[in-house]
Amino acid sequence: MTTTRAEPGPEPRAPLEAISAVLAEVLSCPVVVTTDVASTLDAFEDAHCLDPRIQPAFTATTLRGFVREMAPNVVHEILEPLGMAVVMVRWDERLLLIGPYTHEPMHPGVAEEMMSRLGIPSAHLPVYKLYRTRYAIVDAEHAHRAAAAVLHAAGSEDVLGSLHQIEAEGGTIAPGYAEAPQSASFTVIDERYRLERDFMDAVADGSTEHALAALQRLAGMPQTISYLNTPFLGTTILRIMSRVAAQRGGLPPATIDAISQEYAQRLHRIGHTVDARRTVGFTAQMVTDFCRHVRRHQQRSYSSLVRQVTDEIDLHLSHHVSTTELSERLGVSASTLARRFKAETGLTVATYAARHRAERAARLLATTSQSVREIALFVGYDDPNYFVKVFRAAHGMTPSAYREAHAE
Repeated sequence: MTTTRAEPGPEPRAPLEAISAVLAEVLSCPVVVTTDVASTLDAFEDAHCLDPRIQPAFTATTLRGFVREMAPNVVHEILEPLGMAVVMVRWDERLLLIGPYTHEPMHPGVAEEMMSRLGIPSAHLPVYKLYRTRYAIVDAEHAHRAAAAVLHAAGSEDVLGSLHQIEAEGGTIAPGYAEAPQSASFTVIDERYRLERDFMDAVADGSTEHALAALQRLAGMPQTISYLNTPFLGTTILRIMSRVAAQRGGLPPATIDAISQEYAQRLHRIGHTVDARRTVGFTAQMVTDFCRHVRRHQQRSYSSLVRQVTDEIDLHLSHHVSTTELSERLGVSASTLARRFKAETGLTVATYAARHRAERAARLLATTSQSVREIALFVGYDDPNYFVKVFRAAHGMTPSAYREAHAE
């Protein structure tokens, strides 16, 4: 009788829980693999978020937003302005979290400089120092290797082969630890959160005018409340907020990422400018681009003809183009163009154009020092008096009054 020996099979994989436990010991920081993302992120906020008002990047809501946007099998390291970091990677239905941890020891003066830069009251300094020193110092490369090892053990792979870092800037603070609550201050906080909701709702709707109006009101808040008073930081926060809002508005992630990356690179080239006008102009352009793309995506239900008309109007606001001219350019009769445009948008071509001219004028009034006459000419009105009349009908006030109410 011949006995056939079976070839040895592959070594069984170690359970991910066991691997995570070993990595947690090696790195001296939490390592969690989960399929219950919502509960895990809620627990993360409870355990590791110093205060949602000064560390919004570590709130469950913000982290859920990151998870939704993350490309699968790419190891992300989220860096937030208080000097903390966390690695996240998702694959299949699983999410891996490593951290939080910090990259640098707490050198003398670091905490004080950070509090000052972020506009956080000094009363929070002792609490922040205690918080920061709770966590291990971990090299980014070690965190990446640990994440790649977990992916490999799960039968997946690290498709990027390197760490994709995300600057999750955000947050100033109002009274909290070691300070007596001030009802007036908390009223201001509530107002800031309301304006932030208004801003994000406007971006989700593709409304440039309302988004910029909310930003102007945010910029006018007290310096210790409004992060917009720190230009580089404020613009980065607004980029993240716009990105999340645009996703709510239905804009595809690929488009959102392309816009976001473009402005992240441009912001890096600008640097930490102290020129307020340059910062305001950059931010307004960024928000306008997000709103414009959301609006265009939402208009995809329009026919090709109507989309061509809206594009022509948006691109040539400085020139009055008649329905007849548009129809000749697009190869249809004027009556057909007018009828289909009204049926799909609910507006006549002239009304649509007038609204967009008023919206563009409002943005220029709020973000530039151009005269009312110059702005009138730019949006296609040779007669400044007629422009004032049209603007008042759209916004309920004169251009000068609008500028006074919305300019920094």
